[in-house]
Amino acid sequence: MNLIGCISINHKRASVELREKICIEPEHMAEILGKDCEAYTLNTCNRAEIYFRGVNPNAVYGLISGLSGIPEESIREVSDHLVGSEAVRHLFKVASGLDSLVIGESQILGQVKDTYRACLAAGITGTLLNKALHRAFRAAKRIRTETDIGKYPVSIASEAADLACHIFGDISASTVLIIGAGDMAGIAAKRLMSRGAKKMVIINRTHSAACDLARELNGVPMPFESLKTELASCDIVISSTGAPTPIITRDTIEAVMKQRKNKAIFIIDIAVPRDVESGVGKCYNCYLYDIDSLKSIVDRHFSKRKEQTSKALAIIETELDSFEKWIEALNANTTINDLFSLLESYIQEQIDVLPLDEKESALLEKTLRTSLRRFVHRPVSFLKDHPGIDHIEHTRRLFQLDEDYQDRHKR
Repeated sequence: MNLIGCISINHKRASVELREKICIEPEHMAEILGKDCEAYTLNTCNRAEIYFRGVNPNAVYGLISGLSGIPEESIREVSDHLVGSEAVRHLFKVASGLDSLVIGESQILGQVKDTYRACLAAGITGTLLNKALHRAFRAAKRIRTETDIGKYPVSIASEAADLACHIFGDISASTVLIIGAGDMAGIAAKRLMSRGAKKMVIINRTHSAACDLARELNGVPMPFESLKTELASCDIVISSTGAPTPIITRDTIEAVMKQRKNKAIFIIDIAVPRDVESGVGKCYNCYLYDIDSLKSIVDRHFSKRKEQTSKALAIIETELDSFEKWIEALNANTTINDLFSLLESYIQEQIDVLPLDEKESALLEKTLRTSLRRFVHRPVSFLKDHPGIDHIEHTRRLFQLDEDYQDRHKR
């Protein structure tokens, strides 16, 4: 089980200032992956994680440091290095939303799946991580259907919208500026609309994307070049772009506030890297909240979701146990034994359904055993000569050894 490792840099220990500098893409992993190595990278607003097999953790830390420019020692101080069951359990919790800032949020599963597709396309995952990720998807689905942890559907984006409503009360007369047209911006905009927002302006670097979201929300799309003009007239700003550097600087806001005659403006920055310079919050009557500032608001939902957390964790332990059994079976001898056990179950099934006397049953059993053993002789010989993980897993999938295991023993 210690084949899989994970290095996680997340909101629990690392500041947003550090997190926004780290982004490890699948193609970056080629630098440290050797033969028979695997990797899976995950980057969200709250975490940067690398899962790996056959890679020295020091090489992973070195890669993160080299790409981010952050000293390796600083990364180690705020990261978690998990091994074996702990690494896989963490993956299951992440995919299920149990390790999120908002416990039980559902957006993370889509992000995990999207990143998995990217890693598959880059060819950096393999047998172990593929299985672990599919088990993580299964655990997340079970938690959604078997518990009420998603009964209170919140996310960072929806919490940002709720914060705006909390500050303004009735937002029906407020002008809302949405910067960005991605998932997070879309969720926030829809939440605000459901809470009464009537005047909504959407800005995005790709104007067609802003038009699409505006059409969906009955809002007004504007070109990105009009940002300063819109900042001068809006009341609430929610920003969530993929820009590598801040798009709203202190100088910009100081100029805008003069046009506004210092009328209050509330800016909620839910982007990582941040869209808004931290100094903006020091401007008079400009109130800035970033993704870490939302933590206190998120906490009020925690007690409702915590009641369901124990049920969700029990599901994760069940799925983890299944995965560990699969890991234990990933050797040639176990697979060969399971294959012969499958043959014996087939033989017994045939004998049980036919009305034969003892002598006829013995003859049929001998004939079937001889024939079936000849049938599997080649795959068995191949496994003995090539006992690699991939060959073992292909054999187990071909003969459905894992799926059939419990049924055969029940019989």
